[in-house]
Amino acid sequence: MPDTPLEGEAVDGGTTRRPPSLRASLVIAVTGAVIAIGATLMVLQGDRGRGYEALLAAVGLAAFGVTAYGLMQSVLAVIDSAGERRRQDRDVTERRTGDRARPPKE
Repeated sequence: MPDTPLEGEAVDGGTTRRPPSLRASLVIAVTGAVIAIGATLMVLQGDRGRGYEALLAAVGLAAFGVTAYGLMQSVLAVIDSAGERRRQDRDVTERRTGDRARPPKE
């Protein structure tokens, strides 16, 4: 198998960012949901000025986007961890010991 860079490892030697872990992405999603719900409830109360309500609506919409981002990242984190687990299992099952061991490459 050719030497391919791992996730989070740059080809040119620089650094790249890794996506957030499952826990971090769920925290992002829950925080965004709480802010979106809070802003929506404040807009629905209707006892604020028109400009303030417009600002709250914009914050609620942005928080909804953050929630969607967090949920998508959590799904991708689950897929990534399942793929990594499968790769590790394959490495373990392909190892041969004793007489069945592959001879070293020359």
